[in-house]
Amino acid sequence: MLIVSRRDAESILIRPADNIDPNMTLADLFSDGPIEITIFAAGQSRIKMGVQAPPQLSIWRKNAAVS
Repeated sequence: MLIVSRRDAESILIRPADNIDPNMTLADLFSDGPIEITIFAAGQSRIKMGVQAPPQLSIWRKNAAVS
């Protein structure tokens, strides 16, 4: 499980891992189970969550765009 903290307008990306065959079906990608997101703490400007996903998927932090 990956534990991340996110602020307002920050995101996470969940996508196929780099070493995965691009011809895999969704059924193949999720053959080891679903994505599970658990909220551990929520404050005024930040949330702490855990993300558990099949090994065929990778999870990345994405920061908010600065304008």
